[in-house]
Amino acid sequence: MKGLFGDIPEPIKGRGHAALPGTGPEGETCGTCHHYESVEYHDKRYRKCFLMRQYWTHGPGTDIRAKDPACKEWKKRDESEVTR
Repeated sequence: MKGLFGDIPEPIKGRGHAALPGTGPEGETCGTCHHYESVEYHDKRYRKCFLMRQYWTHGPGTDIRAKDPACKEWKKRDESEVTR
């Protein structure tokens, strides 16, 4: 799918991953990715992939887990970034 700033990943049914988990670098996880976000909504925290923000819900339907294997969209988080 095309968006204003280029290709937009299609959602994986039932999850909020930008691509199939396990297709990224060996040994990396969603929690070590630059796109990993922790979003607060009504006193709860939801872990999301920022690449999939247009599909986010305010619930677990588009959540990811920090320990999920990295997908092909994985990008190394800068050391200067605060752990979210």
